[in-house]
Amino acid sequence: MNLVLQSLRLNLQPCTEADIDVLLKHWIEPKVRRYLFDDRIIDYETVEGFVSASCSSFQKNGYGLWILVDKTDGKFKGVCGLYDDRETLKKPDLIFSIATTYCGQGLATESARCVLEYGFDTLGLEQIMATVDKPNTESIKVLEKLEMSLLEERLINGNPILDYGKIREV
Repeated sequence: MNLVLQSLRLNLQPCTEADIDVLLKHWIEPKVRRYLFDDRIIDYETVEGFVSASCSSFQKNGYGLWILVDKTDGKFKGVCGLYDDRETLKKPDLIFSIATTYCGQGLATESARCVLEYGFDTLGLEQIMATVDKPNTESIKVLEKLEMSLLEERLINGNPILDYGKIREV
Protein backbone atom coordinates (compact mmCIF):
# COMPACT_ATOMS: atom_id res chain seq x y z
CA MET A 1 0.00 0.00 0.00
CA ASN A 2 1.38 3.39 -1.01
CA LEU A 3 1.17 5.73 1.96
CA VAL A 4 2.29 8.83 0.03
CA LEU A 5 -0.77 10.74 -1.15
CA GLN A 6 -1.03 13.52 -3.70
CA SER A 7 -3.43 16.37 -4.17
CA LEU A 8 -3.35 19.08 -6.81
CA ARG A 9 -0.66 21.15 -5.06
CA LEU A 10 0.64 18.90 -2.31
CA ASN A 11 2.53 15.70 -1.63
CA LEU A 12 1.32 14.16 1.62
CA GLN A 13 4.11 12.12 3.19
CA PRO A 14 3.75 10.04 6.37
CA CYS A 15 5.53 11.84 9.19
CA THR A 16 8.70 10.29 10.56
CA GLU A 17 11.18 11.02 13.33
CA ALA A 18 12.97 13.32 10.85
CA ASP A 19 9.91 15.63 11.01
CA ILE A 20 9.86 16.19 14.78
CA ASP A 21 11.71 19.52 14.69
CA VAL A 22 9.57 20.99 11.89
CA LEU A 23 6.39 19.80 13.61
CA LEU A 24 7.47 21.30 16.93
CA LYS A 25 8.19 24.65 15.28
CA HIS A 26 4.82 24.49 13.49
CA TRP A 27 2.73 23.33 16.45
CA ILE A 28 4.02 26.08 18.75
CA GLU A 29 2.96 28.83 16.33
CA PRO A 30 0.38 30.89 18.27
CA LYS A 31 -2.36 30.58 15.64
CA VAL A 32 -1.81 26.82 15.31
CA ARG A 33 -1.60 25.94 18.99
CA ARG A 34 -4.60 28.12 19.89
CA TYR A 35 -7.07 25.36 19.12
CA LEU A 36 -4.89 22.33 18.44
CA PHE A 37 -3.29 22.33 21.88
CA ASP A 38 -5.61 24.69 23.79
CA ASP A 39 -2.90 27.38 23.51
CA ARG A 40 -0.33 25.28 25.38
CA ILE A 41 3.27 25.40 24.19
CA ILE A 42 4.16 21.76 23.75
CA ASP A 43 7.65 20.28 24.07
CA TYR A 44 9.84 18.03 21.94
CA GLU A 45 8.76 14.91 23.84
CA THR A 46 5.08 15.61 23.14
CA VAL A 47 5.74 15.90 19.41
CA GLU A 48 7.91 12.79 19.56
CA GLY A 49 4.96 10.95 21.12
CA PHE A 50 2.59 12.07 18.32
CA VAL A 51 5.09 10.99 15.66
CA SER A 52 5.64 7.62 17.34
CA ALA A 53 1.88 7.05 17.63
CA SER A 54 1.44 8.05 13.99
CA CYS A 55 4.14 5.64 12.80
CA SER A 56 2.50 2.81 14.79
CA SER A 57 -0.91 3.74 13.40
CA PHE A 58 0.38 3.65 9.81
CA GLN A 59 1.67 0.12 10.42
CA LYS A 60 -1.48 -1.05 12.18
CA ASN A 61 -4.27 0.90 10.45
CA GLY A 62 -2.81 2.33 7.24
CA TYR A 63 -3.31 5.91 8.42
CA GLY A 64 -1.68 8.51 10.64
CA LEU A 65 -0.30 12.03 10.20
CA TRP A 66 0.93 13.24 6.83
CA ILE A 67 3.37 16.11 6.33
CA LEU A 68 2.13 18.50 3.63
CA VAL A 69 4.86 19.41 1.16
CA ASP A 70 4.37 21.80 -1.75
CA LYS A 71 4.86 19.99 -5.08
CA THR A 72 6.60 22.94 -6.73
CA ASP A 73 9.01 24.24 -4.10
CA GLY A 74 9.19 21.38 -1.57
CA LYS A 75 8.27 23.66 1.35
CA PHE A 76 6.49 22.44 4.46
CA LYS A 77 2.88 23.67 4.41
CA GLY A 78 1.34 21.87 7.39
CA VAL A 79 0.05 18.52 8.56
CA CYS A 80 -3.12 16.54 7.99
CA GLY A 81 -4.18 13.08 8.96
CA LEU A 82 -6.33 10.67 10.85
CA TYR A 83 -5.76 10.37 14.57
CA ASP A 84 -6.89 7.26 16.35
CA ASP A 85 -7.59 7.64 20.07
CA ARG A 86 -9.63 4.59 20.96
CA GLU A 87 -10.21 5.79 24.53
CA THR A 88 -12.36 8.75 23.47
CA LEU A 89 -13.24 8.17 19.82
CA LYS A 90 -15.15 5.44 18.11
CA LYS A 91 -13.87 6.33 14.64
CA PRO A 92 -10.67 7.92 13.27
CA ASP A 93 -10.55 11.67 13.82
CA LEU A 94 -9.53 14.01 10.99
CA ILE A 95 -7.00 16.63 12.08
CA PHE A 96 -5.19 19.33 10.15
CA SER A 97 -3.07 22.41 10.71
CA ILE A 98 -1.62 24.75 8.14
CA ALA A 99 1.49 26.83 8.66
CA THR A 100 0.37 30.40 9.42
CA THR A 101 2.14 31.78 6.35
CA TYR A 102 -0.03 29.63 4.07
CA CYS A 103 -3.44 29.99 5.75
CA GLY A 104 -6.30 31.09 3.53
CA GLN A 105 -5.04 29.30 0.41
CA GLY A 106 -7.38 26.30 0.62
CA LEU A 107 -4.63 23.88 1.66
CA ALA A 108 -6.55 22.55 4.68
CA THR A 109 -9.55 21.68 2.53
CA GLU A 110 -7.37 20.23 -0.24
CA SER A 111 -5.31 18.02 2.05
CA ALA A 112 -8.27 16.95 4.20
CA ARG A 113 -10.27 16.00 1.10
CA CYS A 114 -7.33 13.87 -0.04
CA VAL A 115 -7.11 12.13 3.36
CA LEU A 116 -10.88 11.54 3.46
CA GLU A 117 -10.84 10.00 -0.04
CA TYR A 118 -7.94 7.74 0.96
CA GLY A 119 -9.73 6.69 4.15
CA PHE A 120 -12.98 5.88 2.41
CA ASP A 121 -11.80 4.63 -1.00
CA THR A 122 -8.53 2.87 -0.17
CA LEU A 123 -9.05 1.77 3.43
CA GLY A 124 -12.81 1.27 3.23
CA LEU A 125 -13.49 3.16 6.46
CA GLU A 126 -17.20 3.50 7.16
CA GLN A 127 -17.07 6.83 9.02
CA ILE A 128 -14.53 9.54 9.78
CA MET A 129 -15.00 12.04 12.59
CA ALA A 130 -13.62 15.52 13.22
CA THR A 131 -13.56 17.31 16.56
CA VAL A 132 -13.29 21.10 16.60
CA ASP A 133 -13.47 23.86 19.18
CA LYS A 134 -16.70 25.83 18.63
CA PRO A 135 -14.88 29.20 18.32
CA ASN A 136 -12.59 27.78 15.58
CA THR A 137 -14.70 29.10 12.72
CA GLU A 138 -11.95 28.62 10.10
CA SER A 139 -11.77 24.87 10.72
CA ILE A 140 -15.56 24.62 10.87
CA LYS A 141 -15.72 26.16 7.37
CA VAL A 142 -13.27 23.50 6.15
CA LEU A 143 -15.37 20.70 7.63
CA GLU A 144 -18.51 22.13 6.03
CA LYS A 145 -16.75 22.36 2.63
CA LEU A 146 -15.91 18.69 3.06
CA GLU A 147 -19.64 18.02 3.61
CA MET A 148 -19.10 16.74 7.13
CA SER A 149 -22.20 16.88 9.32
CA LEU A 150 -22.47 18.33 12.81
CA LEU A 151 -23.34 15.41 15.10
CA GLU A 152 -22.99 16.72 18.62
CA GLU A 153 -21.97 19.67 20.77
CA ARG A 154 -20.38 18.94 24.13
CA LEU A 155 -18.24 20.53 26.84
CA ILE A 156 -14.72 19.29 27.60
CA ASN A 157 -13.02 21.07 30.51
CA GLY A 158 -15.48 23.93 30.05
CA ASN A 159 -14.67 24.31 26.33
CA PRO A 160 -17.49 23.94 23.77
CA ILE A 161 -16.53 21.18 21.33
CA LEU A 162 -18.30 20.23 18.11
CA ASP A 163 -18.20 16.68 16.74
CA TYR A 164 -18.54 16.32 12.99
CA GLY A 165 -18.76 13.14 10.98
CA LYS A 166 -18.89 11.87 7.45
CA ILE A 167 -20.08 8.46 6.30
CA ARG A 168 -18.61 6.71 3.27
CA GLU A 169 -20.79 7.09 0.23
CA VAL A 170 -21.77 3.85 -1.44
